[in-house]
Amino acid sequence: MNRIAQGLTLVLLGAAALTSTVPTDLYLNWVKAGFGPFLIAAGVVMVVLGVLVVVAEVRGEGDTSKEEEVAPATVAMDASGRNTGEVHGHDEGHDGHGDDGHDHSRAPWVAWLLLLPVLAVFVVAPPALGSYTVESTGGSAGPPPRDEGRDSKFNDALSEAAPGEAARLDIQEFVMRAWIDDEREMADREIELTGFAVPNEEGEGWYLARLQMACCAADAVVNKVLITDEPAPETDSWWTVRGTWVEPEGDLYDVSEHEFATEEMEEVTDPPDPYE
Repeated sequence: MNRIAQGLTLVLLGAAALTSTVPTDLYLNWVKAGFGPFLIAAGVVMVVLGVLVVVAEVRGEGDTSKEEEVAPATVAMDASGRNTGEVHGHDEGHDGHGDDGHDHSRAPWVAWLLLLPVLAVFVVAPPALGSYTVESTGGSAGPPPRDEGRDSKFNDALSEAAPGEAARLDIQEFVMRAWIDDEREMADREIELTGFAVPNEEGEGWYLARLQMACCAADAVVNKVLITDEPAPETDSWWTVRGTWVEPEGDLYDVSEHEFATEEMEEVTDPPDPYE
């Protein structure tokens, strides 16, 4: 990879960052929305640096050619005017090779791997995490320690909804209430959840799931609820489900799966931001 190829690689990497943020919301498949401005800034910097590298290299090659034309080699002569066979004016290191015989103007071949992220975005852009992540994780996010969350006031739609009014909750909010709400305020309340369908390979029913992300897809954790009173829809299809919490007996902290009784289901399109 020569210097011009290095510059073009920078331009392509910057273009990949820009095309996934400025005209589309594609970047939300991998990072939180707050990282958008940083990706745009990084993309602009890489494009500018790449263009500068290419321009500098092209100008440098042009200047080198001119110098070679105006500085021809001369033949050394001895005192008697005979040709000694020595040639002066030829720069042995001018062709990009150092004294060790290696071309230092080129990067190692492994540098071509930098093009893989570009191909991933432009050719096969990775989708948001979905059912495969839920199934391979093997479980969902666990409850907080018992000394945290107890006697705390929830700040969600259920707290603000009037009696008898349906509350639209994130699946993460639903799961946390199902684990730590000793008052069991969700009991007999109509709740609306939105998520993607995940088959339950080890038992009855299917899961409505959503992934919670702190900064990027690498740290995503699973939140899911079990639905057993409706046939399993197509895997990874998105649904808005309205129904009620199946209140368990005993200590909430001992519950491993949170069940949801459905009253109404509606298929919806993938949201721009698939994470909570």
